[in-house]
Amino acid sequence: MIHAAPTLIAWRPFLDPLDLHTLWWLTLIPMALFVAMAYKAVRLPELDDYWRSVAVMTAQIVLAMIALAAALHLIIEFVVPLLSR
Repeated sequence: MIHAAPTLIAWRPFLDPLDLHTLWWLTLIPMALFVAMAYKAVRLPELDDYWRSVAVMTAQIVLAMIALAAALHLIIEFVVPLLSR
């Protein structure tokens, strides 16, 4: 067990990344939000409907990633074993 105080004092984000291997999926929503914010800020001609557009695109990204993960899971569980016969 590593003590938190000495680790946080000398923490270097790119050289010593956080140990989030079991919780990696929690970064999906903030990452999708920031990508949608940047994309919509550049692409929208007027920023009147900015936050609604960002929310819609964030939801689209998250739902697409969930659908892709489910499809990949089905392929690995059912299609790949059929190929090895």
